[in-house]
Amino acid sequence: MTEAEKALVEDRALRDGAKAVFDDRLAGIRGALGAKGIVPRAKDEAVDRGRAAASEAAEIASEYRWVVVSTGLAVLAWLLRRPLLRGADMVRARLFEREPASRWQRWRKWIEQKVRP
Repeated sequence: MTEAEKALVEDRALRDGAKAVFDDRLAGIRGALGAKGIVPRAKDEAVDRGRAAASEAAEIASEYRWVVVSTGLAVLAWLLRRPLLRGADMVRARLFEREPASRWQRWRKWIEQKVRP
């Protein structure tokens, strides 16, 4: 056997060994994925992470309740800013606007004008 033939036999042996390792790993992966596909696994992972994040957020919210409430009120006030400002303008206008005199006050003023020369 020549050197090239010996190298070819060794290379084939290495190739066959690598292919056997690859086939074993591929069979393991196929067996693991055979029970459940990639999409359901990804969905389960996303749901699990979402639940973990929600439970952590609920824990933090219960620990810092006033921060959450004040933030919510600030967001609500910002969303309702135009109606709140309109209402404040109406209240301010009523406070600084003179109220019309009542009938009794107008009648009294009319009598005072008639009695005084």
